[in-house]
Amino acid sequence: MVENDYMREEFATAKRLVDFLEQDGYGLESAVWVVDEEGSGRLYLVPRKKGASDLQETIRVAYTISAHKEELPARHDLRYSIVGSQNPIIQAIWSATRRAGMVRGIFKNGTYIDTAYILRPAA
Repeated sequence: MVENDYMREEFATAKRLVDFLEQDGYGLESAVWVVDEEGSGRLYLVPRKKGASDLQETIRVAYTISAHKEELPARHDLRYSIVGSQNPIIQAIWSATRRAGMVRGIFKNGTYIDTAYILRPAA
């Protein structure tokens, strides 16, 4: 599924984080892991809760990472962004599909995504 060992570990950590966020009551509208041009991954989290500040959302995710640090061994390498549903990357992915799984070669409004894994489909 994921190309190399480093990315597999990072991807597994991203999946576990999404599970822990939901387990801890953090409502997700969607969660997507996108492979960038350098071959690194970034987890994009779209919170369900509207009106909370980016700082509040970031603190909530950081708290979950801290609370589950023993179960997230690659947490230091995990890159993530908390974005709204209007984020160009999210919009591009949602234009292709809203189902869980891998998608490839998405282009919308100037945003190109080679590979993305939808961990939690859009609600």
